[in-house]
Amino acid sequence: MKMKSNKPLPISRFKIFYLSASIALGLSACAVGPDYQEPKLSLGESFTRDQAKLPPTLIDSKWWKGFNNADLDHLIELALAHNPNIQVALSNLKVAQQNTIAQQGFFYPSISAGYAVTRQNGGATLSPSINNVTANSAYSLHTAGLTVGFVPDIFGLNQRMVESLKAQEESQRFQLYALQTSIVTNVISSVAQVSALSEQVKISKEIVNINKKLVDHSARLLANGYSSGIDLANQQSNFSISVAQLANIQKSYEQAIDLINILCGENPSVSLTIPEIDSISIPKNLPSLVPSAWINQRPDIKAAQEMVRASNAQIGVALGNMLPQISLSAVSGSSASALSQLKDSANNIWSNTLNVNQSIFAGGTLLARKRAAESGLQASLDQYRAIVLTALQNVADSMYAISEDQKNLQSMQDSEAANSRAFGLTKKQFDGGYASEPTLLSAQSIYLQAKLNRIQALGLYLADTASLYQSLGGGWSQE
Repeated sequence: MKMKSNKPLPISRFKIFYLSASIALGLSACAVGPDYQEPKLSLGESFTRDQAKLPPTLIDSKWWKGFNNADLDHLIELALAHNPNIQVALSNLKVAQQNTIAQQGFFYPSISAGYAVTRQNGGATLSPSINNVTANSAYSLHTAGLTVGFVPDIFGLNQRMVESLKAQEESQRFQLYALQTSIVTNVISSVAQVSALSEQVKISKEIVNINKKLVDHSARLLANGYSSGIDLANQQSNFSISVAQLANIQKSYEQAIDLINILCGENPSVSLTIPEIDSISIPKNLPSLVPSAWINQRPDIKAAQEMVRASNAQIGVALGNMLPQISLSAVSGSSASALSQLKDSANNIWSNTLNVNQSIFAGGTLLARKRAAESGLQASLDQYRAIVLTALQNVADSMYAISEDQKNLQSMQDSEAANSRAFGLTKKQFDGGYASEPTLLSAQSIYLQAKLNRIQALGLYLADTASLYQSLGGGWSQE
């Protein structure tokens, strides 16, 4: 604790702090090392080999609303709120934020208060000069004071350290955004898969029943001598294949449901409402071509840019450690042999200290750290370039995929419609006695297979559409 003095402290005790503050303010705009420059890459005019351009269109930040399904929206909200990986990313972001704040604290003086009491025996020679008692050489010493320390950031070393930590914080923030976009995409893709598999299970069960009827029919024909064993064997083979296909679809369906639960932060045993596939709309006005400038909206690219910034600042940190290290300190307080005497002005103590330290030889350590920082910057630039190229590939792949998915879905819809008409006509012939039961069952099986193909195509189209949004960085607004 600091005891109040009867006289004001000499102003000269703090002149050194005034001087250092003036120096720090005068040089605060200076920071050793290279200033950050955003890396530039030649991106071309378009993501795809077709160089036609469309004007950029802003995507709603809640881009999944374009699928126009309330149950899907609810699942996405659950995932964003409860997915454990998002919680981990949020915690990592908080760690990065607090590390930045902690480093910023070095821009300010540190102040600490202290009190110490010592009981000792200094011997007959020294004690009288301290406690003025010759009969007893043992004495007590009470010391209370206030210590102020300051390291002026003259060369911008701390500024570069803060810049590096702030860039790492921003990188963590963009990684969080990228993770959120990825999880939303995975939820949509998984829901599309589950919805499609649910319909496929129903259709496959119908196909199994049809093949079972065909086996029974062939068995009756063989028993009555109207068919050979080959026909029955072929029907039995088709039946076994359809049963195996149903088992595989059922397995994939159950596993996909488990995945949705985990994405939403729920146990696999929890029952969630999964929308039917035909209730999920394909977003309107999907871009067939987009400008390559959109790539800058991707959070993973933003995160990579921030890591380049952080690595660039580390060069300044390494250079700053090669320059003189300056520190200031001041102590003001009292020291007395009795606690009650601390308030006496005669017992005041104070000191001002200026410390300058310059490394002359460190075994090449400082130079090696500078070179390591320079290599780290190059590695960050190379990593940034790799991420950008991967992003370009993601967008191009997604755009090609949905283009072909659209054609495939239209073809499957046409096939389903044609086979539905064929099945309807065959049923009329069967009802009129002009077609056999195997013919009717075969037509029904072909129609169901066409329907199954259409549902698979729709599920793939929905998943690839979500992947396109993800490859474009999710949604964003003008801000």
